[in-house]
Amino acid sequence: MSRYIALGVSLALICAACGSVGQVEKPGDLRPAWFGLIPSVTLADPAVTPPAGAKIAAPLVPAGEAEGRGALTGPRIQTSVEQVIGFAQNMRKEGNQMWGRISGFQSEIETAEWLKSEFQAVGLAGVQQQTYKATGDFWWPKTWEVRALANTAYGDQTIDVRLASAVPVSRSLIPTPIEAAVTYVGDAGEVSTDGVSGKIALQHTRPSTGAYSERTKVRESSQKLIAAGAVAVITWVEQAGNMHVFDFGQCGGPCFNIGGADGVFLSDAIKAAKEKNAPDVRLRLTLDAETKTGLQADNVIGLIPGTSSEIIIVNAHLDSWFDGAGDNADGVGVLVGLARYFSVSAHKPARTLLFVGSGGHHSSGMNGPASVVNMNPDLMKRVKLVINLEHLAQFRIEAVPGWIVNTDEEPKNFGISNSSPFLISTVKAAAERYGFAIRPEIVNAVPGDLGGYAPLNVARMQGIHSGPLYHTSGDTLASISTEGLERAARFYAYVIEAAGKASAAEINP
Repeated sequence: MSRYIALGVSLALICAACGSVGQVEKPGDLRPAWFGLIPSVTLADPAVTPPAGAKIAAPLVPAGEAEGRGALTGPRIQTSVEQVIGFAQNMRKEGNQMWGRISGFQSEIETAEWLKSEFQAVGLAGVQQQTYKATGDFWWPKTWEVRALANTAYGDQTIDVRLASAVPVSRSLIPTPIEAAVTYVGDAGEVSTDGVSGKIALQHTRPSTGAYSERTKVRESSQKLIAAGAVAVITWVEQAGNMHVFDFGQCGGPCFNIGGADGVFLSDAIKAAKEKNAPDVRLRLTLDAETKTGLQADNVIGLIPGTSSEIIIVNAHLDSWFDGAGDNADGVGVLVGLARYFSVSAHKPARTLLFVGSGGHHSSGMNGPASVVNMNPDLMKRVKLVINLEHLAQFRIEAVPGWIVNTDEEPKNFGISNSSPFLISTVKAAAERYGFAIRPEIVNAVPGDLGGYAPLNVARMQGIHSGPLYHTSGDTLASISTEGLERAARFYAYVIEAAGKASAAEINP
């Protein structure tokens, strides 16, 4: 039972969710279900906020900046973050097993329409919701299930257990249900292929940060297991709670991820069956997925004219998997806050600002920034700098060992594509000024949305992290620091103002 506690899952919560499944044996009872193990039968978010009573540092507000910057305050921005998350939650409430602000679906359209109305209300010029066509197909899982099948050899009360955290890996297809024994093969990157032919392989990974850091070894191990004859691969992502983790594509066959509590239950059941010489645990996998073509996505743009016609783009992607509070509702919230701030005449920017809410960040063939570049050639000729807002204000979580939620925010990996000395010094000064958490080394790598702006051949910059909640159903509003939103907004306002006044040669040496 201590393994559940180490995962941060409350035993009381699990038992409450179990109903009649897996109850502990009492004197005179029949043998308990599943060797006495207690399965979790629901999604369960781990703790994502600091402990009650923990003191969160207030935003640093230098002298002279306390007045006239209400648009940059945390509570004001959080209101926008909540609204953005709501569009993803609506998709879930409609009964969709996969949910989020998905490009090509109504949830992203609603998000874009909302942002358009926000830009108009703020008074941005040339506000447009620009719809563009996908350049490729899009894999979409409609319904699925991973079910551990009952066998009275595991206990008289044993019934089937649906692994609620299971989520299919991108591009997986199961035309007809798969039913087979499941075998534990070890840690991703070090899996054994002995005896996997004709079976479902269960591999394990325990991210020290987020799933992003595990991609290569999970993908390569999955491909290795499929090549050795495994009929499917399940990756147990050992983190607190029992979350969906949507990552690890190109696995070479049918693949699923399962969360922490489901992984503990399944691995313990496999071990117990072996120790007691009981029949192998069997799973039934089903998946109804389709490859969609002809989809459309949306970008939203709006301008704040400056004293110069040269342009700084400020971008944040609209779409998400699941609630996507930190990926990227917080970025969109800060985008709106900055638009409000610079729309006030007292803060009129030196360079013209082009605010962009982009689509397609998570969807193949729907790259929003690339479409912004292609659809607005006249504006693009004037661009001198692109700033991307993403993953800005999530509480810092230590996933290994244990699960510790801290009072500060995840430190960002900051990248500036051309390593401009001016931009580097500006970013460091702004980070110190407002307490915005970045790692000491500023690199020239700028992955993600900024790739779509690469054809502009101008400086591109962002601060981004991929913490333990990356692409999980635990990426909820509770994980976002209100104070962190303000730190991010003040930081980027300072950078934008400084870049607006700098020479073109300083930005792009």
